[in-house]
Amino acid sequence: MTANPFIQQAIDLNVGELSKEGALLVKTGASTGRSTKERFVVKHPEIEQDINWGSVNQPVTPEFGETFFSRLEEKLSHQKLYIKEAFVGCFRVRVRSTSPWHIAFAENMFRETVVEQLKTQVPDDVLIDILHDPYGQVSELRIEHPYQKAIVLDAKKLKVGIVGTAYAGEIKKSAFTLCNFLFPKYGIFPMHASANCKEDGSAASVLFGLSGTGKTTLSADPKRYLVGDDEIVWSKSGISNLEGGCYAKLINLSKDAEPDIYRAANKPGSILENVVFDRESKEVDFFDGSITENTRGSYSIESLDKVFDQNKEASRPNSVVFLTADAFGALPALARLDEWQARYHFISGYTAKVAGTEIGVTEPEATFSACFGAPFMPRSPKVYAELLANYIREYNVPVWLLNTGWTGGGYGEGERFPISVSRSLLESIQSGDLENVEMERHPIFGFSVPKMIDGIDQKYLTIPNNEAVLELARRFQANAQSLGDCLTDEIKDRGGPIIAH
Repeated sequence: MTANPFIQQAIDLNVGELSKEGALLVKTGASTGRSTKERFVVKHPEIEQDINWGSVNQPVTPEFGETFFSRLEEKLSHQKLYIKEAFVGCFRVRVRSTSPWHIAFAENMFRETVVEQLKTQVPDDVLIDILHDPYGQVSELRIEHPYQKAIVLDAKKLKVGIVGTAYAGEIKKSAFTLCNFLFPKYGIFPMHASANCKEDGSAASVLFGLSGTGKTTLSADPKRYLVGDDEIVWSKSGISNLEGGCYAKLINLSKDAEPDIYRAANKPGSILENVVFDRESKEVDFFDGSITENTRGSYSIESLDKVFDQNKEASRPNSVVFLTADAFGALPALARLDEWQARYHFISGYTAKVAGTEIGVTEPEATFSACFGAPFMPRSPKVYAELLANYIREYNVPVWLLNTGWTGGGYGEGERFPISVSRSLLESIQSGDLENVEMERHPIFGFSVPKMIDGIDQKYLTIPNNEAVLELARRFQANAQSLGDCLTDEIKDRGGPIIAH
């Protein structure tokens, strides 16, 4: 018997089994990551102007939403349901699912308590209601729809319906998407970011970054305390974690390289999705990506060693860092951004994918995701960028661009910045040691680049001067054009790269 009744019920139903070290091992079937083309938002007239409609937020009519939710509710009323009520940020959340292990996931990911300082800034009668039918099909609801799975969000009624996908991340990300819709109404800035601080909550630092940029690794600094590794909220009184757990990507997880995460992911109560393991010994092979490269582990944040008190707010950040893994050898290791450049690069959300990071990627690809998390930020990127600008201006917070990608040439030619160099640069940012260093202006991107930093080999601080710089600037400009009025002409003119014609 396990201590968690939902995990035990998953084992009894033969939908999960325990690893050698006691974590629950589950498979999610065909859906091993988030569904994108099957995700929809109900287009109520009252909120039509508040949603950034498009391929990320695909609209469905209020009539479709009403039918979808009522028939899903009716269907689930005839099945055994497992239920969890908790908090996401300071909002109540309820998950009702036909699957017990998904409720164990919700127990890991959502909060049991709220941060009191944050609670006073929003209404206390908000409930995000999630209906979860992972092993069902849309056709069972007797509605016309092009797909057999669907994730439907109703930002007016604060409902989520998830049908036909067992990938647990849909629960987490749907709840956070609705939170990220709500918070700007109250002048609160939700961030798809990690954050850490000193033990007493001071000297907080926020790290934005897409997958592969080092967001989780760099925030897990042995000298600092983790606030959260994925969903952070910044209010007038400070920053806090929206979630109660971590949902870590586990491919190539090493006990030696990341002992804290390894220990947390493997302990009883944790859930390992789509990992390969030995059928006899139940030993997990984290280096085997044959099921998916997107193997995942869900565990309580309290499973980690150095975690800031989750019932408190850390201080307002004294640094904001945009992480990028530039694969073209075009960006310097570090640059300081002014307010307009911060808006531009925040809305751009740039990194690069390299071979092996995703199926089908054979050459480096520039990737842009607005606000470093477009799928989870349902309002226009301008809204979130304005909140960022207001906060960094009001509290005089420096914003840095930290490149964890390639130097001395692009992928396959140069070398990747050593993690020790990235850590040292981040430590210099967080300590304030860079406030008085001499800077030079980047000739294309216009941001300020440190000329010399104590303890950093000068070869890592060289500003690249090659065709790749111009090509990357053109990619930025093309992406800016694709965003339409989400990126204003003023932000492009004052914060974007300049290419002489």
